Amino acid sequence: MLTGSYRKRLEADLIRWVDGGLLSADSAGAIRRSVAREHGGFGLPALLGLLGGLLIASSVAAFVAANWEAIPRLAKLGMILTGIAVCFALAYRLERGGSPRGGDAATTCGVLIFAAGLALVGQMYHLPADWPGGSALVALGALAAAFLMRSSGALAIAFVAICAWSFGRWEEARAGAHFGFFILYLPALWLALSRDNRLIHHLAVLAGLFWIGAAPGYWLFQRFDYGLLAYGLAVSAFYVALGTIALDRGGPGLLTACLPWGLLGLVVVLNAELIRILDNEEARSGRAFLFVFYAYAVAVPLTILGGVAARDRRFAWPLAGALLLALLVPAVFWSGIVTGMAGKIIVASLVLLAATALMAAGAVGGIRRLVMAGSVLFGVAILILLWQTIGTLLDQSLFFLIAGAVLLAVASGARRLFARLSPPAETEAA
Repeated sequence: MLTGSYRKRLEADLIRWVDGGLLSADSAGAIRRSVAREHGGFGLPALLGLLGGLLIASSVAAFVAANWEAIPRLAKLGMILTGIAVCFALAYRLERGGSPRGGDAATTCGVLIFAAGLALVGQMYHLPADWPGGSALVALGALAAAFLMRSSGALAIAFVAICAWSFGRWEEARAGAHFGFFILYLPALWLALSRDNRLIHHLAVLAGLFWIGAAPGYWLFQRFDYGLLAYGLAVSAFYVALGTIALDRGGPGLLTACLPWGLLGLVVVLNAELIRILDNEEARSGRAFLFVFYAYAVAVPLTILGGVAARDRRFAWPLAGALLLALLVPAVFWSGIVTGMAGKIIVASLVLLAATALMAAGAVGGIRRLVMAGSVLFGVAILILLWQTIGTLLDQSLFFLIAGAVLLAVASGARRLFARLSPPAETEAA
């Protein structure tokens, strides 16, 4: 999956290689044409066609809504079925005519009509109200359309409908995890793995994250417990480790979509923990419920595996260190030093060290998202520390002085460390 950032980097590399005589201008042009052909963006004709189709569909919907009560039931049902049939016939024709994006748009429109039709049929015939069951039917129809027509739009609707169905059943039961979620999610995930569509990859990752987030149970969210922060931190570390392993080992593009969401969770939770421990009223431990141990049992080994088995250990070791430092933060809250000065210093140090390690990993590995996440985490943590001090202002000044001196010492030794980890050019040539 070629993302925008990779294309920009590829273009810069091509220019540099041509200027350095490593690549001919003709070869660079062939590479550009190949990338444009295989990974072209959403074309303007397809975009205008999609927008035009949506406007026409909106016009029809408004007309039908204005005359809905005057239309007989069978006519209403016939209009719904006709609309679905026309959309899929048009999608088939566009697909055969060499316009796959137009076909995808028509299929997506047909699935939307199917979803609206289910609600209208239930209203017309006064069927029992069961919106989670309706969401499951929409998901089944969307999955069928995604499989038969290879429609990414239909697959996106399927992921949304699956989450709606699972949330409805989870809320109804008011219990633990809804394992029925996987009956529909696994086929959708299988389809998503075969698609070269970044939106689908992110939706698949977010749908899985939704289930993981709801897995501890309804009761825990009904009365918020700070143990959820530890659970969220472990899940975020798991997503970061999974995404970076996929990047390092050339894994499926879908797995690389785990990285940005894991980094977002890491930044949010670590800063929330820092705010907590600096506030005397909130500096109390959360309950380490069973799912916290489950999450740590997965996140810690995967983080270590990513550091040990990576192709580029200069990049993997700082990242593994950042994640392990972050995972140590909840342990401070579960100890007896949570309300003392030592706890505040330890948590602040862990957050700043984790941020620095993230930036180091991103700089060495050339992954801008890691650099950006580490920079945001570091900057927000500094603002939090300036807003809510550790002890007195003199204590705060001493903390920043020591932290700055440590970072300068690490910076001075980083060049020699990386030189040791990198073999000399003569050795690589031999």
